[in-house]
Amino acid sequence: MKIVHSAEAKGEKLLLELERRMTRVLDPKLEEEVRGIVVAVAKKGDKALSAFVRRFDLKGMAPAQLKLAPEAPTEAEVGEEFVEAVELALANLQAFHEPQKPKGYTLELQGDELGIRVRPLDSVGVYVPGGHAVYISSLLMAVVPARVAGVERIAVACPPRAYLGSPHLRYVLKRLDLREVYLMGGAHALAALALGTESVTPVDKIVGPGGRWVTAAKRALYGLVDVDLIAGPSEVVVLADGHADPAVVAADLLAQAEHDEDALAVLVTPAAGLSEKVAQRLRAKLRTLPAGSKARTALKRWGAIVLTADLEEACEVVNRIAPEHVELLVAEPRQWLERLVAVGAVYLGPFSPVVLGDYVVGSNHVLPTARAARFASPLGVWDFVHRTAVVQVAPHRYPKLARAAATLAELEGLPLHAASLSAGERGRL
Repeated sequence: MKIVHSAEAKGEKLLLELERRMTRVLDPKLEEEVRGIVVAVAKKGDKALSAFVRRFDLKGMAPAQLKLAPEAPTEAEVGEEFVEAVELALANLQAFHEPQKPKGYTLELQGDELGIRVRPLDSVGVYVPGGHAVYISSLLMAVVPARVAGVERIAVACPPRAYLGSPHLRYVLKRLDLREVYLMGGAHALAALALGTESVTPVDKIVGPGGRWVTAAKRALYGLVDVDLIAGPSEVVVLADGHADPAVVAADLLAQAEHDEDALAVLVTPAAGLSEKVAQRLRAKLRTLPAGSKARTALKRWGAIVLTADLEEACEVVNRIAPEHVELLVAEPRQWLERLVAVGAVYLGPFSPVVLGDYVVGSNHVLPTARAARFASPLGVWDFVHRTAVVQVAPHRYPKLARAAATLAELEGLPLHAASLSAGERGRL
């Protein structure tokens, strides 16, 4: 675990590396291969999709086998504690997202009526990955705000091994009443959802986490459909002062490092004593982990402790990193909350760890990464609605507006625009 001072050359070098780290994660060869998959699905439909499913998912699967109606295990099969955890998460997610429903408006301006109409998207595709783990929590995070928004059709894609191997996933699919499930994973699954094939009905937007193949597919498909976020590996920055418990800090850094070998886990603090205690605990814990563990690799690549002069400078460092998650483990967390502007989510105090946000507290864990927190926001109801501008100009206002528009159109070299303003009965006003 690297320990650096933000004001020194090593500290500045580290911060520059953190700012540019996604350039090391991107893989141009992979991006090219994913584009080839997208093109193949676009041109050949089920023929290409079936070939990719047999290659990447399960041999022998035919397109007719891709879509199924989930059959759920009983509550007894998945366990009472799991059922209670799912119900708690659903209740909290519903309560958190319900107030997010956006409303349109109508503005009257000297007789003109201008406004925004808001309506839910017609269809959404949710991707549930199934590599090292099946992220049931991400399914909840995607479906609840979509349902609150009023989306009627929600299609789910997940690798067949994930569906067949996880009774808990099958239970949640049934609990959420998700009746359109496709057994396919990776880039070809997203391509099929976005473009449609003979067996897969296309959607308007795709959400859900995934590895590098899924992320590359989102890049390739954005514009043909909407996507939630071009997400990178998980990130946590713990901003702490001398009041923080080093055991809590170390545990929360390790928790997020467990997600991915390229996960970022950084402590930013003015307390040198705390930094040493946290480093000691991390070293001790890492000695107990397997040599190939994700947490061990992530901390070696992207783990760091940044020492600052004070909490003011610590906030500046956090904003510069612009991380997905920030934990504020300081004496007066709300005093510093407004200083953190480029962050995905902020967790205040030792009883608000990121892990609760990952699962059950109610906030959405689909968050901007890779410094996108400078301009992007958490997934919410607003991501599942469509806004349409509505314009009705009053006849008595038309001549003045038309003259002004014609002036600008002529200036821009668009005479046919100007001519349309005086066409037919409009020209007689």
